[in-house]
This record gives sequence, C-alpha cells and structure tokens, in this order.
Amino acid sequence: MPYNATIKQEAQYAHSLGKDAVEDFHATYTSVLSEWFPTSRGYVIDPQPEYIVVRHAGEVRSPLLIAELKRPSKYNDAGKEEVKDELVQYMGGPLRPHTVQHDLWTCGIGLKWTVCKMVKSGSHDPEDIENWTDDITSDASYAKFSRIAELVYNIS
Repeated sequence: MPYNATIKQEAQYAHSLGKDAVEDFHATYTSVLSEWFPTSRGYVIDPQPEYIVVRHAGEVRSPLLIAELKRPSKYNDAGKEEVKDELVQYMGGPLRPHTVQHDLWTCGIGLKWTVCKMVKSGSHDPEDIENWTDDITSDASYAKFSRIAELVYNIS
C-alpha cells in the first residue's frame, strides 16, 4: 500500500524546491513517520530542533527511531559522512541517557534516505541497515520502510 496523496503532495513540493533548498524537510519526514508510527498504536512523533524522535507515548523519553535531516545540496560523500558523524555526537551527548540498547536512525538528505543502527555501548559506529534510497515517499521506499518499522515495533 503506497503512501497517501497528502504525503506524496508534500514530497512533490519538497522536490520542487531543488537541490539548493534551504527549507527543511521535516514535514515530509514527519508525515512518513506518522504513517508508520501513529498515536493509535501508542507512538508519538516528537520533533526536536536538530532531529525528529519516534517514541512510545507517556514513557521515559527513550527514542525508538531518530531522524536526522539535511538539505538536498548535502547529498554527496561529505554530506553523508557529516550526517553520520552527527549521529555519533548525539549518542555520546544529549541522547546518551535516554537511549535503548541500540538506536535506529533514519538519515535524510532532501528526500533521499538511509537507515543505520548504533549500539549504545562500545564504539558508536553506525551500521547500515538500509542503503541510501531515492525519495522516501516512493512506492519502493514504502516497501523498504515497512521492514524498518517492523524493527521498531520489536524494540522493547
């Protein structure tokens, strides 16, 4: 089942901004995350200044999935490295006391996305779970993200 028309419309707008867009893509990603992690299933999408957190409602603020976003012009090797470096910094800093045994991260550069996993203890080296994929709102991405959602559903 592909994403609904509203999500696709938001993605079309985001895509129309071009690679030099300075606007963030939080609305598109928040919409996608809300599709997979609705409040009716006990999840909350919790936007932060630097990233978006998916967590259980009413519990300790332990993130289940965190989305780190960058503008489309950052889609190059240096930008991909930058987004992962920031994940490592978050693990050692503001998110350290609130993380579960491992964290799943969705990294978005424009509409392109990837998912990686970092174990809380030891070195914080991101392990790719899903390679970089075009357009998080595409039908192919819907199928790929369903596997990611299943991983999140099984985090206790």
